[in-house]
Amino acid sequence: MAKYLGNALALAIEDTPSSGTYTTIAGASEHTLTINNEQIDVSDKDNNRWKSLLAAGARTLAVSMNGFISDDVEFEKFRIAARDDTILNYKLTYGNADTVTGAFHIDSFEVSGAFNNAQSFTAQLSNAGEPTMT
Repeated sequence: MAKYLGNALALAIEDTPSSGTYTTIAGASEHTLTINNEQIDVSDKDNNRWKSLLAAGARTLAVSMNGFISDDVEFEKFRIAARDDTILNYKLTYGNADTVTGAFHIDSFEVSGAFNNAQSFTAQLSNAGEPTMT
């Protein structure tokens, strides 16, 4: 079974809206992808006290990542989207070639740097619609 590096994630931003062309703006040094599926409790007295669930609640996909900026010009679009609270299209590509593409909101964003070290960022994104996962 193949193993993949934990930092093998690239973040790309769509060049122009609806173009389908993406430019990689950052690579992750750490990341987490979380899929949440809300459940609806439909238990009633006929369930003999056993909980009964309906898989019909809200679904969310959240990504948190730390990384290094690789394209300052395109990364500026990311920074402006965070500042202006704008939803844009992004593509996340993993080391095994899996991708997650879709509209995302930047929930939080931070850029930091230290003497004699690369400039880095931390961001949390959440889906704004159904993402495509391949």
